[in-house]
Amino acid sequence: MAQPAYKAKSYLLITVTILFSFTVAYAQKMTDALHCLGNGQYCVYQNGMDVKSVFGPSYSSPSYLQLNLKDNNIVIKSTRLAGTAIWKHTLTRNEDKIAEITDFVDSELPVFVRKIVAYKTFTLNLNVLNNPKVTVVDNSNEFSMHSGCALMVHKDRGLAIFGEYEHPYEQFHQILLRYGANIKNNSLTNSYDIEIGLGESEIYFVGGPFYQECYENSKNILLIDWKKLYDRTLKNWSEFTKKRYDFNLHLSDNNKNKRQILEQIDNVAVLLKTQQSNEGAVIAGDFYHLAYVRDQYGVSRGFLAMGYYDEAKKILDFYWQIWQKFGLLHNAQAIGVPGIFHIHENDDVEQTGFLIIQAFDYLKKTNDVNFVKTIFPMLQWAWNVQKKHLVKGMLPFNGDETYVAGGILPRTALNDGSSESTLLFIQSGELLLPFIEKNKLWKKTNVQSDKKLVQTISGQFIENFVQGGQIIANNPSRMNIEEMPDFRHGVCAGWHGVVYTKKDKNGNYLCPKCSMEKKVYPAFERKSIFIPSIALTPYYIGSKLIPHQVLQQNIDIIRNNYLKSGQISSRTGEKKVIGYEFGFLLYALSVLHDSLADKVFEDTMSAVDESGAWVEYYNDGKPMGCRYRPWESGINIEAIIMYALSKEN
Repeated sequence: MAQPAYKAKSYLLITVTILFSFTVAYAQKMTDALHCLGNGQYCVYQNGMDVKSVFGPSYSSPSYLQLNLKDNNIVIKSTRLAGTAIWKHTLTRNEDKIAEITDFVDSELPVFVRKIVAYKTFTLNLNVLNNPKVTVVDNSNEFSMHSGCALMVHKDRGLAIFGEYEHPYEQFHQILLRYGANIKNNSLTNSYDIEIGLGESEIYFVGGPFYQECYENSKNILLIDWKKLYDRTLKNWSEFTKKRYDFNLHLSDNNKNKRQILEQIDNVAVLLKTQQSNEGAVIAGDFYHLAYVRDQYGVSRGFLAMGYYDEAKKILDFYWQIWQKFGLLHNAQAIGVPGIFHIHENDDVEQTGFLIIQAFDYLKKTNDVNFVKTIFPMLQWAWNVQKKHLVKGMLPFNGDETYVAGGILPRTALNDGSSESTLLFIQSGELLLPFIEKNKLWKKTNVQSDKKLVQTISGQFIENFVQGGQIIANNPSRMNIEEMPDFRHGVCAGWHGVVYTKKDKNGNYLCPKCSMEKKVYPAFERKSIFIPSIALTPYYIGSKLIPHQVLQQNIDIIRNNYLKSGQISSRTGEKKVIGYEFGFLLYALSVLHDSLADKVFEDTMSAVDESGAWVEYYNDGKPMGCRYRPWESGINIEAIIMYALSKEN
């Protein structure tokens, strides 16, 4: 891939991105598209101007606040100022302008800021979760010198961050209203109407997370003029945008897609940055406020492709900090809440391969050898823990693997051989072991032993995972039911969540409740499944292991299915598309200089939602699952950059 030769010239880049700002407009409640406003401490997700969730500090915390427009007849036009996460909303009713609103999260303090200029009165509805652990106190008297109304929201220990992982600390939010905004409790518990009068009003959501911090942040924010908050936030975003490669210089004016591509690069840069915590981790979206190792591999690739090396480094440093404390990593880890891990089946594989490859992607871009040496103990751990799972030259699946989580591959196949996990193991070894050897980090005999292991596994790969010229996703011969572990932490076959489970005689893993009920679950079918898009992974990670003719045969299957059905999905008859399949296919076709890349590029761009994001899944072309997703968006934007630059050479 041809890489841009240098980073952006500041003046030119800001000029270009402001020219290519974009607008989303829709009637209230007509779309599920989300966008994020965040500064690494405080994270707010909006649908249009409605605040759907508030997280922080830190990013791994529960959400129990919402702020919605009460009048469904008001039409909202929402616009993001390019290069920033500053959003402006224009409210109209029957073509009469109701108000203009500016929203952002301050660049320095954990504060969501809303500035309102109202031409007609209207009402917002503040909803605080009705839960015994959440209380609301009117503390307007504490801020009477600077604020009209104030509510303190206190969350006691508890409430879920995600799933059954409870937040172990108290948390506080302060809500402040100034000037023309007044609040009154309506007939519902913990529900308040905020009446917006004519002229200017200001609303602040202030985080702590603890009482003293929340109180001091609230006092400080009220001493600062709104315009100063806006200006410093705009400056902060401008500095972030300046770091980006200046793609305007690398795409010719003859490129008919230039404006669209520059616009989408800006969309994704802001999408990723708003969801990156101060600790370095990037959350996986509004549903998943944890740091997933695999997801952040795609995010890192997106950051690196756009020239954001510091942001990519911070992700690795986040894992390094966790690893130093606990000596391990799991499928996902909480951000800012030490010791909370989302543990899935076989966490030692797949994500560990991604982690090693991620470090060497960063090294290739930056030549930051000292940093990779610093985190080497973590990379060494990620390599060694994979080896103990090798059976007949194959690694199993991680329990949160995309095809499994998406219902495309049955969970009963988790202990089968995984072509993708095994490929990642081989690729990570081919990157890590030469680095170890060059920097004399191991004894020579140990390096040679592991090099021989990689060579052996590589030699077995085709026999294990290629049948009739097609790459199989899973190989059931890795182990039979008797050989599978008796206990594991993962999804209960009775669907009681991600818990500790015990294997029954038919190989189903059940939680204690299901085991005691003695319900018989049938033995599962042991068969190989073809997922042609797995042939795209070698192109994405740079593997040369699989012969070209095998890869080409699998890509031809994808091409033919695509030309026949018009669906990106590589599975015949399947209308469910994984959000990053667009990027994987576009990336591979761009590497191959395949003419079909032009059409796939168009489809990839058409999948972008109103907020400029890709989502977790698409069903018959319609977005589903988690919105405003970093993993899919990071992968897809790199593919678009790859495609665009390949057209310039």
